[in-house]
Amino acid sequence: MKKYYKSLGNQLGVILACVGIGIISVVIVPFWWWLIAAGGGIVYCGFTIMNHNNHC
Repeated sequence: MKKYYKSLGNQLGVILACVGIGIISVVIVPFWWWLIAAGGGIVYCGFTIMNHNNHC
């Protein structure tokens, strides 16, 4: 019986690790990529406005 509980503890650790890695890879990483993409778009729009502005 103790062997079963020891195996169950190892399996629960692997399950929790997989769920944690899944949450990080699905939620947190794409969030940072969207922030980087939005920042790049804002910088690009700023340079486009400055290049087409004839007042400078």
